[in-house]
Amino acid sequence: MNEELANDPTLIQEFVNEAQEGLQHLDEDLLSLEQAPNAREMLDRIFRTVHTIKGTAGFLGFDQLVEISHAAEDVLNSLRKGESIVTSTTVDALLASFDRLRVMVDDIGRSAIVEYPLEGLVAQLRGLMPATSEAAVPPVARPESESTGAPTKPDFGLLGSNAETEPRGAAPEGEPASGDRGRPAPVNTSPEEAPAPSAELLPAPSLSPTAHPASAGPAPAPEGKGAALAETGANAGVIQRITNMRVEVSKLDELINLVGELVLQRNRLTELNRQHSDGRLAGSDFDDALGDAIARLSFVADQLQGASLRTRMIPIDNVFRRFPRVVRDMAHQLGKEVNLVIRGQDTELDKTVVEEMADPLVHLVRNSLDHGLELPDVRATRGKPRVGTVTLEAAQKGDHIVVTVSDDGGGIDPERVGGKAMERGLVTPERLHTMSKHDIVDFIFLPGFSTAEKVNNLSGRGVGLDVVRTNLKKLNGSVTVESHLGLGTVFTLQLPLTLAVIPVLLVRIAAETYALPLRSVIETVHVRRRDVHNMDGAEILHLGERILPFCRLERLFGLPRRESDLMRVVILGIGEQRMALAVDQFLGQEQTVIKSLGSCLRHVPGIAGATISGDGHVRLIVDPAGLLSLVQQAGRSEVAV
Repeated sequence: MNEELANDPTLIQEFVNEAQEGLQHLDEDLLSLEQAPNAREMLDRIFRTVHTIKGTAGFLGFDQLVEISHAAEDVLNSLRKGESIVTSTTVDALLASFDRLRVMVDDIGRSAIVEYPLEGLVAQLRGLMPATSEAAVPPVARPESESTGAPTKPDFGLLGSNAETEPRGAAPEGEPASGDRGRPAPVNTSPEEAPAPSAELLPAPSLSPTAHPASAGPAPAPEGKGAALAETGANAGVIQRITNMRVEVSKLDELINLVGELVLQRNRLTELNRQHSDGRLAGSDFDDALGDAIARLSFVADQLQGASLRTRMIPIDNVFRRFPRVVRDMAHQLGKEVNLVIRGQDTELDKTVVEEMADPLVHLVRNSLDHGLELPDVRATRGKPRVGTVTLEAAQKGDHIVVTVSDDGGGIDPERVGGKAMERGLVTPERLHTMSKHDIVDFIFLPGFSTAEKVNNLSGRGVGLDVVRTNLKKLNGSVTVESHLGLGTVFTLQLPLTLAVIPVLLVRIAAETYALPLRSVIETVHVRRRDVHNMDGAEILHLGERILPFCRLERLFGLPRRESDLMRVVILGIGEQRMALAVDQFLGQEQTVIKSLGSCLRHVPGIAGATISGDGHVRLIVDPAGLLSLVQQAGRSEVAV
């Protein structure tokens, strides 16, 4: 190994980036192979990825990474030769090795390399080898230039980093190129060739609690970061902070062209200023020329803003592809049979939103598997298929993304939820009697609320759904639930396409100007004071046949109160819920850049952030979901008193 190259941070980062990209697809490919054990093309692709990671790791001197990848490579090679077959035990061991590789590569990227206890996992992999197979001693790759002393920079492309693999983008006949990994490769479902399942259907294996011998579980994880591997594959659902992105050249070309246009408009304004200063341009001629220049500058700025935001957009598949593994591991642990259906994985949104939404989705999928789906025998007695279905779906609607997590399980019982709410003093029997089923079910999002009779390592502590709503508020998003007893449950998440720029409705309340996210504005109306009533300490608005929670922002924020008989009201939508907000004046709409309030103020309820107006004043951006929670908490506190 050439020490100069092995210590080159640029080469190491290239290796980490390429290895992480390859590891992203290994779980997905291996689970597809488990469903279609005769898919030779899929097996070859998995083998090549592991083989290439091993070779480059050896070149850079990461010997423990070589050790574990070589053991996994031997198992895969045995499958390729037909010396062994794909079983659930084999898949378990390979998944455990991929988990360990992922942790080790991430640690290399963070320069936090430690010694890992690999003996148990390596022994587990070696135990899968047939007795007649001879596993080679893991070699340490050496560059050909080492003997001559001439350092040569290696090619880190995962499909072309050594002589035994194809060049980047190439693939064996009948196998998709690396750019097509998002779509399943053709698989053998029988001795005859058959097409792969639709890209919209990624079934997790149907497992029973007896499918795996006790000795076949994954090897213990190392202390520290690797310890997270022990928790039902949840690590597969975690999105690492995205520090590198691949951007289409066409998007970069568009940015460069628009920057050029911006420079031209700057030059135009500079020339107008010079002519005006010299007295060559004045009066209406100057006004007209300046107006035209500003209009053109505004157009170019809008185009540049849109183009720059598009460079940050990535497919939601970066989150969704983790869930076949999560569902497989949890189904095995719970003794349930599950199919995972994924739709809309090509929907794009801002990378920051993608990074932050992974954790809420993991909680919701866990909830569907643990609380939603019944055990196979129970489903059979209810006339349902033994295999339950969990569906992940994403779609763009206007300037936001809608993600749904649904199941065909037993649904949520409003009576049971209402009973738990009364036990905890969250609602009186009288108030509960007047609440809709939807509002009762919404109690499940409160901190510490759980209907589980027993606490286990998956549920019962009442933190999961509370975390979901809390995290989505940070993204200026919302979550709602619709459930039908005996039929299933649907969680609906609404998220902004981007967190950087949002359209807002400007309103004046007391002496302050606030910005309301336009995606949450349903309508604006005028109402009379007599239409507002008090119920259990909370105000409600009778608007036609609708009864809506009524919010006076001046009361919540301690502003000077203004009373009038005729009131202006904005109807805000948070998922399927609606709320009325009293305002004094409508000031119009605008596109604005949202800024964080900082660590001291970021947790202020009802406020999502701030923006700076054209005159330099700070305006607060209202969080509709937070306002609704404040109104509901105010009502509950009155009930508790």
